[in-house]
Amino acid sequence: MRISEVLKSSLITLRLNGRRTFLTMIGIIIGIAAVITIMSLGNGFQQKTLNDLAKDAQGRSNQAFYFYPTSEAIDYSRFNPFTKDDLAAISKISGVDEVEVVETQEEKVRYMEATFSGKSESYDVSLVDASQYRMVSGRNLSLADFQNNQRYAIINLAAATDLFEKPGLALHKSIQLDKQDYTIIGVYDSESAVQEAPVGGNSGVLFVTKSQIEIPSTTYQRYNPQKANEWEIIVYFEPDSNMKAINQQIYDYLITEGSAFDRGDYRFYDSSEMMEQIGSTLSMITLFVSAVASISLFIAGVGVMNMMYISVSERTKEIGIRRSLGATRRSITWQFLLEGIAITALGGVIGYLMGIGLAFLISGFLPFSAIIDFQTALVSVSVSVIIGLIFSVFPARTAARKNVVDILR
Repeated sequence: MRISEVLKSSLITLRLNGRRTFLTMIGIIIGIAAVITIMSLGNGFQQKTLNDLAKDAQGRSNQAFYFYPTSEAIDYSRFNPFTKDDLAAISKISGVDEVEVVETQEEKVRYMEATFSGKSESYDVSLVDASQYRMVSGRNLSLADFQNNQRYAIINLAAATDLFEKPGLALHKSIQLDKQDYTIIGVYDSESAVQEAPVGGNSGVLFVTKSQIEIPSTTYQRYNPQKANEWEIIVYFEPDSNMKAINQQIYDYLITEGSAFDRGDYRFYDSSEMMEQIGSTLSMITLFVSAVASISLFIAGVGVMNMMYISVSERTKEIGIRRSLGATRRSITWQFLLEGIAITALGGVIGYLMGIGLAFLISGFLPFSAIIDFQTALVSVSVSVIIGLIFSVFPARTAARKNVVDILR
């Protein structure tokens, strides 16, 4: 008997037992629908996460490049490790869409540990250009102190009392701020810590300060270059460009021809690798959840096998008549195999369509869209066919091995 005739006979049998066939398919439909829904939503979530992390409002991928100074011979008031020439050279690299300088606001107040004669306290320390306080003793920080990177500090009454017991003893003493020595040149009243207009500001305006100690900002920058300064640019890439290769080109240029390559380190943390790792992690999570959901497919396969065994038992006389009329064991085996495969394949298609519908329905309530791919459809139907094949083999072989004489006796 030809396969086409066997297939036609199998489909007719399934149609005649439509209710039982549909009930058997329910397990396959639910299992495939669950897997497709989870994978589609997982792909959508993965895509949104990667877009949010690595792309701007225009959908462009980007990479940050940093500079960390290592040389002490730097005038920080004029220093710029990313000059116009650097930006122009980077912009000319193939695949680069735009280069943007990140304007970072230097932190003007830092929390530091102050130490004197083994006694330590932590204070808010301001980094300033100059000061104009009402002093109890000593003097203010001047613009010359700022320009000459002097290790001078002024301290308020409260901090002076904590460290020296008597504020008058603080003047001209040396204290350590984050393990750097500074000489105290003035003490101001902690109860009236009011600063007049800063250098270059409008006279007569008063500012309340919350810091207990102040030092020249250039001094801190000189002796703590990696803590005090961080310069950054953002490079935006054209769509579908090779980020990894372009990142390496930019880095090679900066460390060999960058305007400050001899005064510090240019660095970058490859976001393309990070995105790959994040994407891989999210994919693994999606696959794990899908694998848990696919357990229902195994249960559905057992249901298919059970239904096929019942079908074999009910159709014993039919098998005997077919054998007596010349049907071979092979054709009987194929008939039952095709019935099982047809049930699972049809259930897989219905489950796939249902899964797509559920995924898009659920994504309507989520901040991202479901993503469907052809590979998922192919895998789902293939899995259904394999389940039908595996769980129909034994019932089919049982039907083919029945003894004709015993059946017709």
